[in-house]
Amino acid sequence: MKTTYFIIAAACVLGSCQSKPEQKNTEEVGESTPVETFVELPPLESGEAFLKNKDPFGEIVGLTGEPLETDSVIFRLSGPEMIVKEGRFVMKNRGTAPFMQFGLPDMAFLGEYGKMGSGPDEYVYPTLVPTTDPDLLCYVFEQSNQKLYRFLPTGELEYYPFPFSDKTANHLSDKELVNLAPDDFIYVESSATGKSIFRSTRSTDSVATREVYSLGLNPKRKSPFSYIGDFVVNARRDRMAYAYKYFKIIKFMDLEGKSVRTVNFEREEFSESTLYKVNGLDQNVTHYWGACAGEDYVYFLYSGRTPMEVNREWGKKQFYIFVEQYDWNGTPIRTYKLDQWGYFTVDEKNKCLYLASPNYDDPFFVYHL
Repeated sequence: MKTTYFIIAAACVLGSCQSKPEQKNTEEVGESTPVETFVELPPLESGEAFLKNKDPFGEIVGLTGEPLETDSVIFRLSGPEMIVKEGRFVMKNRGTAPFMQFGLPDMAFLGEYGKMGSGPDEYVYPTLVPTTDPDLLCYVFEQSNQKLYRFLPTGELEYYPFPFSDKTANHLSDKELVNLAPDDFIYVESSATGKSIFRSTRSTDSVATREVYSLGLNPKRKSPFSYIGDFVVNARRDRMAYAYKYFKIIKFMDLEGKSVRTVNFEREEFSESTLYKVNGLDQNVTHYWGACAGEDYVYFLYSGRTPMEVNREWGKKQFYIFVEQYDWNGTPIRTYKLDQWGYFTVDEKNKCLYLASPNYDDPFFVYHL
């Protein structure tokens, strides 16, 4: 699903933005109790925004990461995923224990949980599933058998029976899941058109699944590998977005897929011939390959290079990656250039962006925006 190179960048203080379509307001209750009022988004304008040869972000903002030491734990980064929630930094990593917790802002090690393996309640290909449930850090989805687990703040992992598909329960799944509400999941998965967004909801003892929106870009191109990408959701704002790895295209839409805005930079197209070559996908330019949903904004990790080009730069100690920031209606806000390379997550509440780099023994960096 994602490349094996990882960097977790932490960025703080997002500063003022070029475009501010919405703001949170506060009202004073009594003498000193501020109450946050929620400002709705304007309606999503459907259509395609072609941005070829345009500069919608303005000047690129360069950022220098601050290293965060984790002397109390030693591990090797491998296929990480990260979520920040309520002062906790949760990471999935391919190690002896696949899940780790750190306390923010100092990245204090809190513990590691779970076990890699093929035994009962062990993990082979786990992924983190974001949720707004205040009692959970997240869900965990095991792709090898489609089992779902609740990840509690204590570190306990509870099996949660939810039959996404009885027909494929014993096959490797490529679902990218987000939990919307109890027994309500929305996700991207391979489909007859390549990739589609589906929604599965349980009522009483049955699960209803429907296709919400097809992510195929060309009716003649139906391979799911063509449309690999990153899926993010903001249920409170009735928005979701999908950024394609091999096309510089992002789709913003409501949760029903009725209003869709496509941000299209018209860059290099994916070569279908590479599907039939060993490591052929790496011959294509990697555009988007990481995403993080904030309350007000959404962030996409952007490379714009092939993996071979990145490796050559690494040999010269040239480490960098870009993060594009948009509002939830697809309005470009800002581009950041980070001075390290890898995967990221954003703590928007505290205005911090975190990055984990495989190039250092202490992999974590925080960026103050």
